[in-house]
Amino acid sequence: MTGPGSQSTLQGAVSLDDETEQRIAELEKRLKESESTLRRTSGKLRLALDLGRFGSWERDLITDEMVANAACKAHLGLASDEALTLDRLRRLQHPADVERIEQAVAYALATKTDYHIEHRVLRPDGRIGRILVKGRAYYEGDKPVRMVGVTQDLSERDRIREEAQQAQRRQEFLLKLNDQLRSFQDPSDIMEATAQSLGRLLKVDSVGYGEYDKTRDVVMVEREWSRGMISNEGRSYRFSDLPPWVVEDLERGRTIAIADVKGDPRLDEPPIQTFYATMNVRTMMTVPLLNQGKLTALLYISSSEPQAWTDEDISLVEDVAKRTWIAIEKARAENGLRETQARFEIIAESLPALVWILRSDLNLTYTNERWVAYSGLPAEQALGRSWMNAIHPDDLAKIVEDVEDLIRTESHYETEARYRSTDGVYRWHLIRAAPVRNAKGEFTGWVGTSVDIHDLKETEKALRISEERLSLAQRAAGIGVFDWDVPSGKVTWTPEQERLFGVESGTFKGDFAAWEERVFPEDLGTTNKLIQEALGRRDPEVNLTYRIRRPDGSAHHIDTLALFFYDADGKPLRMVGVNLDITRYKQAEHRQQLLIRELHHRVKNTLATVQAIVGSTARTASNIEEFYQGFVGRIVSLARTHNVLTEDYWQKASLEELIRTELGPYEDEARNRVSVEGPSVELPSEAAVPIGMALHELTTNAAKHGALSAFGGQVDVKWTVEKQKGKSILSFSWTERGGPRVIEPNRQGFGTRLLQRVLTAQLNADVQMEYDEAGLRFHMTLPIPDATPPFNSNS
Repeated sequence: MTGPGSQSTLQGAVSLDDETEQRIAELEKRLKESESTLRRTSGKLRLALDLGRFGSWERDLITDEMVANAACKAHLGLASDEALTLDRLRRLQHPADVERIEQAVAYALATKTDYHIEHRVLRPDGRIGRILVKGRAYYEGDKPVRMVGVTQDLSERDRIREEAQQAQRRQEFLLKLNDQLRSFQDPSDIMEATAQSLGRLLKVDSVGYGEYDKTRDVVMVEREWSRGMISNEGRSYRFSDLPPWVVEDLERGRTIAIADVKGDPRLDEPPIQTFYATMNVRTMMTVPLLNQGKLTALLYISSSEPQAWTDEDISLVEDVAKRTWIAIEKARAENGLRETQARFEIIAESLPALVWILRSDLNLTYTNERWVAYSGLPAEQALGRSWMNAIHPDDLAKIVEDVEDLIRTESHYETEARYRSTDGVYRWHLIRAAPVRNAKGEFTGWVGTSVDIHDLKETEKALRISEERLSLAQRAAGIGVFDWDVPSGKVTWTPEQERLFGVESGTFKGDFAAWEERVFPEDLGTTNKLIQEALGRRDPEVNLTYRIRRPDGSAHHIDTLALFFYDADGKPLRMVGVNLDITRYKQAEHRQQLLIRELHHRVKNTLATVQAIVGSTARTASNIEEFYQGFVGRIVSLARTHNVLTEDYWQKASLEELIRTELGPYEDEARNRVSVEGPSVELPSEAAVPIGMALHELTTNAAKHGALSAFGGQVDVKWTVEKQKGKSILSFSWTERGGPRVIEPNRQGFGTRLLQRVLTAQLNADVQMEYDEAGLRFHMTLPIPDATPPFNSNS
């Protein structure tokens, strides 16, 4: 049927199919989303199972078929590709746990609850495992049809728990050991506690601590724990007796752990096996301790039964070894510090000095009782900066100024300062300080002493004054002191001795040859001969006189008085003596001899002169009175000339002085009658006497007959000195004016003969006399004779 109604029915059918398709599409979409969610959930489940190390399983309660993942099979001891059946599962369950397992499953099914059970499994390799099983049943109506669940290997959990417990026990052991080690001050007690505690913890037969002495090739064991007993007898063994590879590993800091001596191929040599068998050792561990790369000590454990050493065991023993070594070194350092402190205090209190420790901020942190007694301060006030109040302000200022450099250089320090004592008196102290550093090497201050040197300084001051006086006395007297060490040849000179020989201070070579080279060669042989002869006779002293040449070329006479010192066998040890410069005495002696000879000569000449004066005066005098007057005047003139000469030991006389001596009495108050002009001329004695006599005759003639006989008359005396052919030539002139008219005499008197003959004969003079009416003119030219040679110091 195809009517309208049929057509509408068909269209409805078509519409229904479209709706169905639409619903199917929606269902497919929802299915895909569900599958995607399921995959994500399954992935998360697998990840959770893997992270938790869980196994998963499923059992069909209708068919008893089972499905398990690889982790579940591994918990049961099966390979991942092995099939798991209910029968196989029941055979793997420990027989003693099967009934308990079935009861737990039956109870869970009856009560529709989860079940949770731990039980053992007999794995195919013979090992017994322990697993945790959790499961849940699924029902169709009231009938259970399927069970799913998870497994967990409790062996790993138990192992972890055991490891945690073991770690906790070891941590508690280390904490307890630390407390023990801190409580001991004796290194032997530390060794003993370590050995005993470690032996009991590891349940071994023996534990020991030994220290290595490389120089002696010996390991010294002071304490060893053995089966519950401590040996403190001490024993040693040669380090080089160990197998070479053991020695090498230990020196490199490698721990040696041997589970079984008999099974270790490195120890299979018969002597080594015999060695360990003798000691009843099957297992052992040795931990080396190095200090700055050098083997210092060993901690060893051993047992008569084999034992596999875990990494945790090795780490524990290494840790204990390090703690023990640190504790022992610390105890020794503290003991050493206590001993050092005790020694320091004993020394500080016994020293006759102030002993102190000063920080870099100038605060006193320690003093001995001597400072407390000296300062008068109570012990509690003697520290800090109290010391600054006791030092003289001038000295304190210098010390404070020095401190800046001392802190910068961290150096030693030495100075002197005055300390005020409890009675208010300042006394000198010698301060010596050394830098102090802490354990890190950082500078912290100084430790020092202050020694009372006040009495010493006073003694030194007195000695210095005494030495200065002695030095001045020696210098004034020209005395030098020497000390000759005969065996060594060393010669010591005092500063006065160096000055005596003209040597610059501190430059004397200090040997016998340095003295010899200054002695005149012609005197040296005789002087040395006298010294050797005196030594040969063992004379107690010797007196010597010789000449030396100073560096400036001057010669000096030396008089030596020396003492000899000999040993018990008569061998000369020292020659100590004084030297006296006797040059001036030699000069005086020579001058005295010269004067005696000169006196003899002068007396003879004077007597001859007097004799000539007597004869000449007698011949020219007309009566006794005239003779007397002329004779006396000439003798007085001669005497005046002698007086001038004797002022210079008959060596020379001043020409001007001779002239003024003769003409002085005739000068008037206006000082215009006599004019004297000329350079300074020193006449030797052989020229002074005849020239003095000539001046007397000229003056006498002028007073009697010439310019000086009349009022207003004048006498001009002039002279000059010129060099001619290396000789000094005296040109002398005497001019009179204002006197009576001059008439040339008919005959020569004594004066004329003296002027013309004596001067010419004795002095090789050229004499000219002019009787000018206005006044007498006298001119004389003569070479000035050389003076008598002075004393020759070389003679």
